[in-house]
Amino acid sequence: MDAPILILDDPTSAVDAHTEARIAARLREVRNHQTTIIFTTSPLILDHTDRIILLVNGYVKNTGRHQDLLTTDGTYRDLVVRGE
Repeated sequence: MDAPILILDDPTSAVDAHTEARIAARLREVRNHQTTIIFTTSPLILDHTDRIILLVNGYVKNTGRHQDLLTTDGTYRDLVVRGE
C-alpha cells in the first residue's frame, strides 16, 4: 500500500467480525502517516481512525473522533448503530 492517498469504499462489508477487526488494526499500522479515506459505517474501522468527517446530503455536518461523535451527534450515532 504505497499510494500517497488510498480510498476505500466499505472495505469490510463482506467479511466476518474477526476478519474486520484484523483489517481495522492492520490498516492503521500499514497506512501510518499516509492519507487514507474510508467510506464506512463500521464501528471497528471508525474506532481506528484519526478523524471522521460526517457527510449529510453532500455537506459536512460534523467532524471528530468516533467516541466523541457517538456521544455528541445523534445522526452519527444512528448511522453507526444501525450499521452494526
